[in-house]
Amino acid sequence: MSRRKNLNSDDIQQFFEIPSGSEDDLELSDEDSDEDLIRIQDLVLNEVETCPEVLQDDFFDENVSISSPRSSSSMLVIQPTSSSSNTANVASQPSTSRQVNPRSSRVASRPQAVPTPRIISPSPQPVRPARPKPKREYIWRKMDFQPPDTTFTGIDVLEQPYTTFETPLQYFLHFFDDDLLDHIAEESTKYSIQKDCSKPVLVTKTELKNYLGICLLLGLVPQPNIRMLWNSILGIPLIIETMTLGNFEKLRSVIHFNDNINYKPRGEPGHDRLFRIRPLLETLRKKCQAVPKRETLSVDEQMCATKACNFLRQYLPNKPHKWGYKLLVLCDDKGFAYDFEIYSGAENDPELRLPDECDLVASSNIVVRLCRSVPRNQNYKIFFDNYYTSPELISYLAKKGIHTLGTVNKGRMGMTLKMPSQKELTAAKRPRGYSEGWVATVDAVPVSAVLWLDSKSVVLAFSFVGEQPKYKVKRFCKKRKQYTEVNAPNIIGHYNRHMGGVDLLDSFIGKHKIKMRRRKWYMRKFYHLLDVMLINSWLLKHQ
Repeated sequence: MSRRKNLNSDDIQQFFEIPSGSEDDLELSDEDSDEDLIRIQDLVLNEVETCPEVLQDDFFDENVSISSPRSSSSMLVIQPTSSSSNTANVASQPSTSRQVNPRSSRVASRPQAVPTPRIISPSPQPVRPARPKPKREYIWRKMDFQPPDTTFTGIDVLEQPYTTFETPLQYFLHFFDDDLLDHIAEESTKYSIQKDCSKPVLVTKTELKNYLGICLLLGLVPQPNIRMLWNSILGIPLIIETMTLGNFEKLRSVIHFNDNINYKPRGEPGHDRLFRIRPLLETLRKKCQAVPKRETLSVDEQMCATKACNFLRQYLPNKPHKWGYKLLVLCDDKGFAYDFEIYSGAENDPELRLPDECDLVASSNIVVRLCRSVPRNQNYKIFFDNYYTSPELISYLAKKGIHTLGTVNKGRMGMTLKMPSQKELTAAKRPRGYSEGWVATVDAVPVSAVLWLDSKSVVLAFSFVGEQPKYKVKRFCKKRKQYTEVNAPNIIGHYNRHMGGVDLLDSFIGKHKIKMRRRKWYMRKFYHLLDVMLINSWLLKHQ
């Protein structure tokens, strides 16, 4: 027998009628509801001010806040902790619109969790001060640049101890000297003990030299697998007689350059991303900086090719090897590396800047750091591309007696330089080889900018040489389908002759590069530095 009750029309009408005394029978406007809301919030604020017990943590819930409509600074908002608690509160209150059956009333009569408010004070967010953009409101005049006297007064001739070396090996051991080899052997032995104290590996300087020799031979005779160098058929007798495969693998697994005990984790003051190879890097840099420099130098990027998953890996789409570790190198026009730094993202830290160095843009600061070892007031010439060039950099180095030249983006020269665009040059029917120049005074230093129309317009900024005298260059004409001669400013020839030093170094390294795969990211950089020092030794021998 069904217990379902059949309702007649009177019972149904009773459900739709509004009982007397119900809030649904009242007509309230929006203004009345706003006044009631303000009155309720004032009562809550008065309770909070008069009763300090409500500020205790056991009374408040951490998902609720209170807001006052009077002031925006001390805003407190009452919010429920969850939708289930709201449902429980509505069920526990007596309804004035309909009857509740006894079974549901027993469920609603159970004690429910009451949401408790909590005051959340707004925490101030740290605001990082933005770098002030330089106001490049220079007065550019369309005129010929009068170059200053740039006679080179430096010393570019090798002196002792380089003049006493006779073989390329002696030049190479000048960079990897006994002190550096002893340091690597000591740290490698220490690392083997830290790795497994029951099986320490005693690394000596002689074994380390044999290891470096095998690495250099590997660049001349590359093998798909290192073990094939010890093969009875494909192996090299010199390598087999120098070191066994087991000793080579054991030494390669423990080679180290710094003590792990001194490592500071990320987030702590003094953290160094290049801590693993910092002693090796600084020692080789000092050796290269001590070599007498040639008159013309260039700054450019270099890629240490790798596809390892490391946070230091960069992507440069215009390089032959697009993925790898990026290095910033100072070279001469022969390919010798006088200074370099590995990009880690922390080189532009103000704490690492010298007191007498000004803060330029991040790209220009790279040139300032690499030119620390360049002698002042001896008329050295530095060449770089549009990634580094800015009028402030040219003026800063000119005051130090270092002259610069480089391609530049039009936007870095300031809005006051009204330089014609590519469309305007095409509309004016300017011939190929057309050029014009401007001169401005940047911090009491004359800086010139020259636009030259080749297949596209090229802009260069400099503090020496000049546009005159012009010379002829050969360019292929598509209409005539033959080579023709066009005019070119004097600075174009200087830039093309002296800018490719880093690219020349890359070509030298690419011929006999050490190809040895390792899981440790710093070993790939170690092999790259080994290649750079080998090229430097070869260039010093032939200089």
